[in-house]
Amino acid sequence: MEVHCTVKNCRWWENNYCIAQGILITSDELGEMLPESYDYQQTQSIVQQYGETSVDSCMATCCKTFEAAGG
Repeated sequence: MEVHCTVKNCRWWENNYCIAQGILITSDELGEMLPESYDYQQTQSIVQQYGETSVDSCMATCCKTFEAAGG
């Protein structure tokens, strides 16, 4: 699956594609509660602790896989 991305200062950005092995997308509300270090490897733990999320639009989602390039 291709994941397109325009955030060029992300560690996983390569010519408008996300090259991360996996990504974690969640609601903005939950994303703000989680530490920055949470990523797709913790998905089951997140679901067990907080449950699954629902949103009304794409504007209410966030990508937790972002990591600043060089960071």
